[in-house]
Amino acid sequence: MPCFDTISSQDLARGAVLLGTGGGGDPHVGELFLRRQLQRGLQPRLLPLAELADEAFVVSVAGIGAPTVLVEHLLSEAALRHLLQQAEAFYARPIDALICAEVGGANAMLPLAAAALSGLPLVDADGIGRAFPHIDMTTFGIHGCSASPALFSDDLGNLARLSAVDNPSLEHMVRALAASLGGSLYGVLYPLSGAQAKRFAVAGSITQALRIGRHIREARAGSADPVAGLVRFLDGLEPGRRARELFDGKVADVRHETRDGFHWGQVLLEPASGSGEAVVIDIQNEFLRARQGERVLAVVPDLLCLLDSESAEPLTAENLRYGMRVRLLAYAAPPCLLSEAALAVVGPARFGLDSPWRSFLADDQGRAPA
Repeated sequence: MPCFDTISSQDLARGAVLLGTGGGGDPHVGELFLRRQLQRGLQPRLLPLAELADEAFVVSVAGIGAPTVLVEHLLSEAALRHLLQQAEAFYARPIDALICAEVGGANAMLPLAAAALSGLPLVDADGIGRAFPHIDMTTFGIHGCSASPALFSDDLGNLARLSAVDNPSLEHMVRALAASLGGSLYGVLYPLSGAQAKRFAVAGSITQALRIGRHIREARAGSADPVAGLVRFLDGLEPGRRARELFDGKVADVRHETRDGFHWGQVLLEPASGSGEAVVIDIQNEFLRARQGERVLAVVPDLLCLLDSESAEPLTAENLRYGMRVRLLAYAAPPCLLSEAALAVVGPARFGLDSPWRSFLADDQGRAPA
């Protein structure tokens, strides 16, 4: 397992942005939190999923709310330590390990910082292999694991203990709670046994994010086109998953709105060449769908990523601005998200999109015409 330093923590944050598909919160804030622990000599310990004991008690630590708000309400070390202590009292048993609910964005970095601060191991796995905006959108939830009972805190230390009849109900309760406490919360949720985690989690996702971030950094020095190099790297990273560059353009218009505990938006990309049809990307925390006219280029649960056109730096949705030169990349979703049961939870219909899921590889045409 890796030993973290400033460079590797930045690599992980960069990879988490890509896997976060625009959402999950700005991981660079979480990276600064982790770096503070490293400066104090506190090193997080990654635990391979296969080495987790079946009887272990595992919980997820996550930030919940609109990414535009999470960055303004940072959890202090004292509040995070208090949250974990209260969680052990709440569950009436010691926590044996932490696990990411999602590997995308800040929710990849916060659990790592929590592991360093608490001394608990962080399982090298997560609950979705990317980021999604709803609590119930995890492989844990897809397979019937309950996200509650759960404990939530704001940055001031106010605590709420919630139990719900199902995960969608907990999602509604938490959004209402977040709205009453400034728009963001931090939670301990999805209490699992080690056996459940090993059966349902997406294994190796933390080290995958680290490898992606490292590749992007190294490609800048050794590749004339780091975006093309990244596509080739992702193509060979995991069997059965492929990547494609879909569009090369610039941000011609972007709309941001924080509403109902989410960051909503839409991005218009014009071709870099100056001629051709524009691409529209729909946002609910994450990039959900890319359309070129009536043609859907890619849609959830496949991953949509916007990269700086020259450096291949992955970009978060809330930081997009007019005039940015970007390239649009699609990366196939983990196979576990493509079953009928999974698509009912994380497919386009759950977001109100009228586009059924169809792999962007179906025509294997590579980049959309610009």
